[in-house]
Parts: sequence; structure tokens; C-alpha cells
Amino acid sequence: MNELQHLARVRDEDLTGQASGAGARALLASITSEEPAVEPAVEPIAGRARRRSSRWRARLAVGGVAVAGLAAAAVIAPAVLGPRGPASSYANSAIDIELRGDTYVATIKDPLADHARYTEGFKAVGLNVNLEVVPVPPTQVGQLTGMRLSGRLAPNGQSIANGTTPEGCRLGSEGCAMTVEVARGWTGWASVQLGRAARPGEKYQNWRSAMKKGEMLEGYRADGKTVGEVMAEVRRRGLKAVFQIITPAPDNGGYGVESKRQSAEVGDDWMVWEVQSEEAGVVRLMVTKERLPKNPVYGDTKIVDE
Repeated sequence: MNELQHLARVRDEDLTGQASGAGARALLASITSEEPAVEPAVEPIAGRARRRSSRWRARLAVGGVAVAGLAAAAVIAPAVLGPRGPASSYANSAIDIELRGDTYVATIKDPLADHARYTEGFKAVGLNVNLEVVPVPPTQVGQLTGMRLSGRLAPNGQSIANGTTPEGCRLGSEGCAMTVEVARGWTGWASVQLGRAARPGEKYQNWRSAMKKGEMLEGYRADGKTVGEVMAEVRRRGLKAVFQIITPAPDNGGYGVESKRQSAEVGDDWMVWEVQSEEAGVVRLMVTKERLPKNPVYGDTKIVDE
């Protein structure tokens, strides 16, 4: 017979103002006047069994509950768990993490969740990974678009990678989800950005050349052309454009962006050095007023590899 079936159910509100009632005093007198026998309470703790005495449980009863109008009552305290190592799996509404062989596989269940929910999951399995899932152009969905790492690589030479589950599925199809894989033996800190599909009107957080394959100006070379030339192609493709005025480094080996210059009116004779994807249907032209001897965005005469 399950002895717990005979325990009284008492709500906190039923006890208000009853701490000094007759039933409470009787229970207190019964507990403090007898030496309770030790009975085992077996609880799994890190793979071992641990015992505690009913004396300790009785003290919890006196300190936490007073029962009025009852002939008998019992209080069972919550288990006190000792230290344990990191879990091999974890799940919340945003992420599901499980250890598969020598790799932790994190499945992104909610790409729009607060990034703290992802970090919470990695922490639960002993990994110091700060993951953000950010809106990106279509060609970067499911890709790691940014990463900062510290610490040593895992024994197998790997650290963090992206993937899908089921493996090899096409993102956007039913049942296909993005994953982040972290080697089991990796000990370090990481800040990672994973690309997700952007919502309508949402700006991309990782800008990609709009001239790359699969992007809005695929097959067109805009670098080194005038704004007038590029805008003709932008309009031909039914796109819109915004401008970013860049300030070349002294040797044209880099550039900066000055906010105060962004209000300047860009003319058709200005020069375009790169076109990046801003949001769906919109590209961003990176321009200077002067024609330069080399491309300041890449420090040479070529754009990024196609």
C-alpha cells in the first residue's frame, strides 16, 4: 500500500493565522518529545544513493508548516541534490541540445527566440557559447555568419560548425531545422551568429555582396562603375537602393564610415565600390565622390571572391 495516499493535503492559505492552533501545538509536542527512528530515503545523486534521517525531515516540518485541526500530519521535504556534472542533453522552447557521440548538437526550434534562451541551453551542458540567430540574405540562411572564439580546440581539432537536422535537408522545407555543432572536448568561450530567414521589411544583420550567386545582383559587376550605371541595373531588376558614403584610408587599403557624411546628396557620377544586400528588394551601394586607383572596400582592384 502506498502510505502517501493517507497524507493530508494542506494549502498555504488554509494555514494563515493557525501557527499557534491546537493541532499545530500537538504536532510540535509530538515531534520534539520523541526520538524518531532513522529511516532511509533513497535519492539518486550523481549515480549513487544517499541517505538522510527522519529527524532532519521533522525539523523541516516544524520550520515550514503548522497544521491546525488535524489529528496527524506529515511533511515531505524536497530532495537536496549534491553537485553533479553538466547534463548530456537539454531542451527549452527555443533550443534542443543532445550529445551525439563526441559532438553536442543544438537544434534551433525557434529562430525568433531571445538569444539568451540559446545561451541558457549551452550553459546547461557545460558549454560557454553565446549564440545569436540573426536575419540574413537568403544565401546565408543556416550559415555561421560571425564567430569569435577563445580557448583551445577539441582533441579532434574541431570546435563549432553549422548543420541541419535531418542531416542534409533543405532549410525551409517541413521538418528541416538549423543546427549548431560543438565538439564535446572543446573548452573555451565563443560568440556565434547563425543566419535565419528575414521577416518582410527586416534588415539583414550580416551584409553580403549583392553580386554573389543567389543574391539580387547576381551576375553583375558593379564595382568601379558610376552610380548612374549601377542604378540603371538596379531599376531594371525591380530593386531599390540606399547609399553608404565611405571614407577611404590614406592608401585606399580600407575605409571608414562617417555618420555626418551620410546626408550628402549622391550624384550619378559618384563611384560604386561594392553593393551589399540590405533587405529583401533593397541593395546598399557603397560609394565615394572620387574615382580611386583601387577598391577601398577590399584594398585592391577586385571584389570579394564570387
